[in-house]
Amino acid sequence: LSDVADGFGGGKTRDRKLEIMRDSRIGTYGACALGISLLIRWSVLSEFAGPVQVFWALIAAQAASRALLGAFMHLLPPARADGLSADAGTVSAETAIAGVVLGAIALLALGLGGAVFALILLGLVFIAFRALCLNQIGGQTGDTVGALQQFGEIAILLVASVSIP
Repeated sequence: LSDVADGFGGGKTRDRKLEIMRDSRIGTYGACALGISLLIRWSVLSEFAGPVQVFWALIAAQAASRALLGAFMHLLPPARADGLSADAGTVSAETAIAGVVLGAIALLALGLGGAVFALILLGLVFIAFRALCLNQIGGQTGDTVGALQQFGEIAILLVASVSIP
């Protein structure tokens, strides 16, 4: 998440963005993104009535946010020829669909209404972040795949905070 924030926020060209994302140092944009991410999670988790609600929210968020990754890697080309995402290879359509289905099943921990709302929100996050990645760097990298997981997890936790009694 921090590498994507630093690269997309600090780079003017595609190559510079990719160079910043590969750098292991954290910059201002990355530190702010991590801080905001942690504050949102902490705020959401503190709203639950007890550990049972936290358990179900975390199960749904962890499973469903990771279910997006195969589809993301299937639908976007690698932004560079080398790197983690390029080395991981391609994800088949069948594998991507299986991941999404398993993630949707995990969302049932939020109740049917929460699951439907979370699916819609995840779809919007996916579409928006896909468009951003294509616009900024022309594809996906390991950093962008990880950032999508983080955005998805936060979205699901927000839905869980209003759907789990």
